[in-house]
Amino acid sequence: MKGGLGTAVVEAVNSSEIKDIKVKTFGYNDKFIKHGSVEEIEKINEVDSKSIANIILNEK
Repeated sequence: MKGGLGTAVVEAVNSSEIKDIKVKTFGYNDKFIKHGSVEEIEKINEVDSKSIANIILNEK
């Protein structure tokens, strides 16, 4: 099964009457994840708080 919470949110927004809303999903790529601490893995996959903040602030 593919998808997760982000997919469910996108589907809910798309099927609602909510207009002019942007939804950005974050998650791990579909690949083998190297072993490491949670902090290391989140940073590598750009799902740590700093990476997410940078992505959101730099979107147009």
